[in-house]
Amino acid sequence: MSYLGTQPNDVKKNIGLYTPSEILQLTKEGSWGGSLELIEEQTVSGTPSSIDFINLANNPYDVYFMTVNSFSSATDYGALSLRVSTDNGSSFKTTGYQYANQYNNAGSNGEQRSTSYSSITNMTPPNSGASPFASNCYAYLYNFLDSTKYSFATFQSTAYISAVPEYEGYFGGGVYPVAETHNAIRLFPQNSSNVDQGTIKLYGVKQI
Repeated sequence: MSYLGTQPNDVKKNIGLYTPSEILQLTKEGSWGGSLELIEEQTVSGTPSSIDFINLANNPYDVYFMTVNSFSSATDYGALSLRVSTDNGSSFKTTGYQYANQYNNAGSNGEQRSTSYSSITNMTPPNSGASPFASNCYAYLYNFLDSTKYSFATFQSTAYISAVPEYEGYFGGGVYPVAETHNAIRLFPQNSSNVDQGTIKLYGVKQI
């Protein structure tokens, strides 16, 4: 029978029945399902064209969780976009993505979608400029290291759009519909501009 806990204190048998205090302790240790393990944090320095997280297989998880704080592009309409790689970031897929989202802002609402696009895009409103005109986002990434499944992403974001100006929020998801191992991701502005600012954290979601 398998155990839960951190060695040498892995003394909780995985029997599927735990007291609240045991659950709290296992959660505190990071051994309980749903706990997050920080894999990497990147803060934008200069004005790079993208932010890459490579060698995901060094930290293998079925599900990854990503937070994006104060993201903006150097010019207007730089919505956050994501691409996948099969060679640890030496190259990235540039065709064949599908995505869909809904947006709500102070003046209207609507949707954006595509069955054939160059990335999973519009993960954030297309804002630009220095703080406080920046987007914040979180996303879940599924099956990226499973060669038998498609790689999916779901996301939710919020921003104050400097070009309008008004508040706007997005939620949606996307997929790269090819069953193969994706071991790196690239984040970049949709408008091919450089990244002006942002802090991105990538976590692994622990399973029981």
